[in-house]
Amino acid sequence: MYYLFFCSTSAADPVIWKIQTNKPYASSLFKIEQQMLRNIELDSEGALKLDLKGKNGFVNNRSVYNALRTGEIDAMLMTPSYWANADPVFAIMGDLVAAWDNPQQYSRWLNSANGIRYLDKAYARVGLKLLGYSIATPESLLSRKPIPNVNALHGLTIRTPPGMISDFFKLLGARVKNISAGKVLSSLEQKRIDVADFSDLSVNNQMGAYRIVKHTNYPGFHSMPLYDFVVRLQSWNKLSNGQKEIVLKAVQQWQLKAYTVSQEALLKAEKEVLSQGVTLHTWSKGELKKARQQARIVWDKYSTKSAEAKALVDELKIWLINEGNLEEL
Repeated sequence: MYYLFFCSTSAADPVIWKIQTNKPYASSLFKIEQQMLRNIELDSEGALKLDLKGKNGFVNNRSVYNALRTGEIDAMLMTPSYWANADPVFAIMGDLVAAWDNPQQYSRWLNSANGIRYLDKAYARVGLKLLGYSIATPESLLSRKPIPNVNALHGLTIRTPPGMISDFFKLLGARVKNISAGKVLSSLEQKRIDVADFSDLSVNNQMGAYRIVKHTNYPGFHSMPLYDFVVRLQSWNKLSNGQKEIVLKAVQQWQLKAYTVSQEALLKAEKEVLSQGVTLHTWSKGELKKARQQARIVWDKYSTKSAEAKALVDELKIWLINEGNLEEL
């Protein structure tokens, strides 16, 4: 059916989407996104052309949300936490600090409990459509000193990005510095900081961080970003039903592939960092609950920013208590 449809319209000009991602060109996640878009072009027999640009491609990364809303681009593969200033729901859904044990747990809430509706509605309010998402592997801290428990972070100087995660580590008693990502390694090497929040075990290892520091927490818990594929509703509505089905099929394949590749990279990195003499600190369930009691203070702060944010945080806390991640309210 799709073959006949596209043959009959092959003479028409193709639909061209400008798409920006925040992934570096050399990263495996960028390559998986590229493959998703190639699949769409192939399955549509060229009726859909998707122009993907990496970090700061069409516009500065922090300008992508506005560029999408105004029609400068057609779609984005980013993380909603970037748009926290536009809607607190984006911060909560994009990377709820210290909430989750693993991607599977977050995915259960998004799907089985229909938690994804909060993000879907937040985008719909500004004329955007959420097509799909993938969940990153938990991030691991880079540390020059042992970090076996919550108390070990007290008094240490830590690099974090501004926002929810920065607020969280302050509550744990750490001294927070907002240092750009490009200066993380040099700051650790020069002992300007003791700890750095950067990425997961695999990415940390790829950038050579474990040649400098010999302590990391694994599995991580404090950060596990959600990446999403969002399109301008006007661009989406110009597609035929057949074209929409092709896009959504490719998005499902992307979600599965991104998770599989990330997990494989993590297992490989675990072996490699151990061979470099790195100590992996695995926190007990009790220690994680201590950390999450502090994280809940940060969540509550964000819940006061809108009625939608309050409903979201209230629902999440009940769900996480039932999961055993939090103590009773």
